[in-house]
Amino acid sequence: MKILVTGFNGKIGYEVARKAKEMNLQIVCAVRNVEKAKQKYGDDYEFVSLDFSRPETFQEALMGVDRIFLMYPPGDNIQFASFIEKVKDQEIKHIVYLSLKDVQFMPFVHHFKNEKLIKKSKIPYTFLRAGYFMQNLNDFMLKEITERQRIFVPAGNGKTSFVDARDIADLAVFSLTNTEQHRFQKYVITGDEALDFFEVAKIMSEVLNTDIRYDNPSIKEFKEFMIKHGGDKGFINVVVGVHFPTKLGLAKGIKDDFEKVMNKKPTKIKKYIEDFKENWIS
Repeated sequence: MKILVTGFNGKIGYEVARKAKEMNLQIVCAVRNVEKAKQKYGDDYEFVSLDFSRPETFQEALMGVDRIFLMYPPGDNIQFASFIEKVKDQEIKHIVYLSLKDVQFMPFVHHFKNEKLIKKSKIPYTFLRAGYFMQNLNDFMLKEITERQRIFVPAGNGKTSFVDARDIADLAVFSLTNTEQHRFQKYVITGDEALDFFEVAKIMSEVLNTDIRYDNPSIKEFKEFMIKHGGDKGFINVVVGVHFPTKLGLAKGIKDDFEKVMNKKPTKIKKYIEDFKENWIS
């Protein structure tokens, strides 16, 4: 068994690779720039070049692997359908695909189309339909939290069921190593509590012993501030889109798929903040 881990440079892919390595599984991590990855991680991981916009990289990336943790990458001219065709040709035994919570109601997103492509290919799969990542707190929210002690996203008063990327990785690796049990399954991965960002700010304040507030900007206020401070317009729109379901009250749904499969409770956001508190303390 050898697993190709895509999305290694992102939140989830890295956690999948870290978990698999911890279990002494044979993996190879797909990155666009192998030399850059080696400079950062040395010999900790095996790397292979994979660029979803360059089909000529597909064959080598798939060589010798029989299972894939698959993520849809950012970028232009993504040749996802061609990649799935190549995966089928290589007779890959199982794909664990990171999808999106409530994707079945969103035909306009990439994940909806990608799930259909994977289903059509007849390759055995597990779809992980994930909710809102806790890791966003130390990703695109990090700068405002550390510099201005505030959570600054246009999420309104809505609640969301935060999920830890480490939990997603646990279920991904479990599915990849127990493929018969998880063939053609769809799991919705959320935390077991729904919180608004006022509540998150309160928890952060308690754990960090610093007053963190949630400013609850309007979409217009958020965009104007981020553009004024040099933000990329495309990325700003992505952030708005990510928080729009929360603002509409559509992100609070809780599912117990993680607990049923893994026989343990998902990580609480307080535990997550405690584990990574050094990230927000400047």
